[in-house]
Parts: sequence; C-alpha cells; structure tokens
Amino acid sequence: MMKSYVGIVSKCGIELLYPEDPATVRFLWRRAQRQNGRVACFWGVLSGEAAEFIQIEVALGWNSEALDHLQQHARDYGFIVPFREDLESHATQRMAC
Repeated sequence: MMKSYVGIVSKCGIELLYPEDPATVRFLWRRAQRQNGRVACFWGVLSGEAAEFIQIEVALGWNSEALDHLQQHARDYGFIVPFREDLESHATQRMAC
C-alpha cells in the first residue's frame, strides 16, 4: 500500500524519513531551520517496503543511497515549502542579524 512520507534531505542525502503526519511536518520544518548548511524538507509517496528499506539505509548512514532509492521507488516526491507567514518571519529574523 502506498503511503506519504516526509523527511529532511541535505547534500549528503536523506537525513530523516517518517510517515506523514501534521505534527511530524512541523517538527521536521523546525529542525531543518535549526540545522547548519543547506537542508530541505521533502515528501514522497512510497510503498511500505520501499520506505522501510530507505529507513534502514538512513539508520546505517547510507544517506546518498537512500536518496537514490527514494528517487527510484517513489510514485511522486517533492519539496515542502513554508507558508507565506513562515517565510516573512524567517526573512525578518535574517534581516535582524
């Protein structure tokens, strides 16, 4: 059965992957904002078997391989962009620095 998953991706590959839930999306978005370097939140529609395989790869530290498998096995995937209000507050914080 296909399910929606969310996670964080960096230049090294997938950092985290969890089943989609509103609280999880908020947690990942806040965590991505706190992390150093370029990271992004993403979503993907995967079978349970593919998601489990990718989560094992992430746990083993095979982040780039996990990203490759997500791209190969996801029915669809993309980036999660913030709401306009989140962007405005984030821009204000950056200008204040």
